[in-house]
Amino acid sequence: MSSMDLPNDSVWDFGVTRAKFGIGAADEVGYDAKALGMKKVLLVTDSIIMKTGIVDRVLRSLEEQKIEVHVWDQAEPEPSLGSMLKCIEYAKKVEPDGFISVGGGSVMDTAKVTDLIITHGGEVLEYVAPPTGGGKHPPGPLKPHIAIPTTSGTGSETSPAAVISLPEKKIKVGVSHIFLRPTLAVLDPRMTVTCPPRVTASAGMDALSHAIGSYTTRRFNQKPRPRTPPERPAYGGGTPLTDLFASEAIKLVGKYLRRAVYHGIDIEARAGMQLASFYAAVAFTNTGVLPDHAMAYPVGGQYHTPHGLTVAVLLPAVMEFCLPSSYERFAKIAEFLGEDVQGLSVVEAAYRSVEAVKRLEKDIGIPNGLEALGVKEEDIPRLAKDTLKIQRLLAGSPRPVTEEDLVKIFKAAMKNY
Repeated sequence: MSSMDLPNDSVWDFGVTRAKFGIGAADEVGYDAKALGMKKVLLVTDSIIMKTGIVDRVLRSLEEQKIEVHVWDQAEPEPSLGSMLKCIEYAKKVEPDGFISVGGGSVMDTAKVTDLIITHGGEVLEYVAPPTGGGKHPPGPLKPHIAIPTTSGTGSETSPAAVISLPEKKIKVGVSHIFLRPTLAVLDPRMTVTCPPRVTASAGMDALSHAIGSYTTRRFNQKPRPRTPPERPAYGGGTPLTDLFASEAIKLVGKYLRRAVYHGIDIEARAGMQLASFYAAVAFTNTGVLPDHAMAYPVGGQYHTPHGLTVAVLLPAVMEFCLPSSYERFAKIAEFLGEDVQGLSVVEAAYRSVEAVKRLEKDIGIPNGLEALGVKEEDIPRLAKDTLKIQRLLAGSPRPVTEEDLVKIFKAAMKNY
């Protein structure tokens, strides 16, 4: 029997952004930009990050290499389409030959979408996944983009996706293609020390949700074989290689997140969380995630809640729903998070993983469920319907999820402890 006779896929692909890590990595950005052929760059950031002074390191390095720099510091949190269009208009005036983003996921996503339109033209919604957008693919690579994260959680520095808020529709949508991966991720722990405790906590839980999702999502050989290799989805399912990255990320979050939240200048903890975020992103951008990310889109769209925080309050209920798909894997997660599972059955150990996540969230001040974010129970049926539209993120669920299931998960997530 040839592989083509099999109904399931038998091939996995693995993609990752080139990365530099370490204290002082941001001081080398000018050299990196020059090596990528950049002579005129658009640096994308936000007004809050500009005030911290950490962008100055990057600017000095670029100036030393005689690279012309234009700064757009108006990126929005949870960026709306309107905010991205403003950045695109500014970029059209500048005509950069490369991009540098300094910030969290919102900043990096703004740079990605701007790079896409500046390079290939068209309207943003043409590239958004159906049913909201046209599902158009970029015809070729984008201009070089160096991503410098200032938070440890989104993983956007190696992600092929960008998230866009559509306030008038009260939803969030995504653009996803391998050409959106940044050319280089610069991971300098010093760039994260000014991140406030609340953001450190929610971003860290975002990273944990990526890692847990990657470790437990459907395996690559449990997915249908694509008709042609280019039709194989970016989220191709779990593999032995992604398991290595995901498991290490879970261990690092368990070890360092509490320290990073309560001791922001603890550079060891900041470095550990930056690696955790990157490892988790390397894993999930190849595998996919659990339904918590799809569920977070309509919640964030309606209640304007940060993505990482929304995912955090959804994660325990989503994990509990997915437990029966692989008690063994969830039992391993409990071990990775430091739980003592000696003498427990595999099912009991699996439930310990949920308790470990709840305890971590309580320790770092994550709000107690969706109710604490202002979500109304009467809105749950509509939130469930809107979640079903995000099939790109639901496709990897290790347990098939229906609208009725989503309603139950949303209700369970109203209060976590």
